[in-house]
Amino acid sequence: MNQGTGACGLNCMVCGLMRQGKCSPCGAGTEPQAQAKLAAQLSLMGSVCPILQCAVNKKVDYCSASCEVYPCRHFMSGPYPLSSAYLEMQVRRRGQNKVVSTAQQSPGSGDKSRLH
Repeated sequence: MNQGTGACGLNCMVCGLMRQGKCSPCGAGTEPQAQAKLAAQLSLMGSVCPILQCAVNKKVDYCSASCEVYPCRHFMSGPYPLSSAYLEMQVRRRGQNKVVSTAQQSPGSGDKSRLH
């Protein structure tokens, strides 16, 4: 697809941080660029993006296109990159019958069908 698009689906090329040289694109979870980004995050911030780490571990290029459990807890419970309303629309349009939200469920409780 596009090396300027992160595994999460965001187009890094239009991000202000990228344009200011403060960040580099993550790339697809199946690309070497993603491994390099994780290493840089760990070195600079002491932690990594859970979405990118998951995509790399599962060998998923782009979460919304290739992951069977998208949107998962990384998206639904995390602070970024997308709003819960957008993710709930994704669940509805994909014909999935359960939505995981931070208000309804916390990780480690209840239905685990959307968690990985």
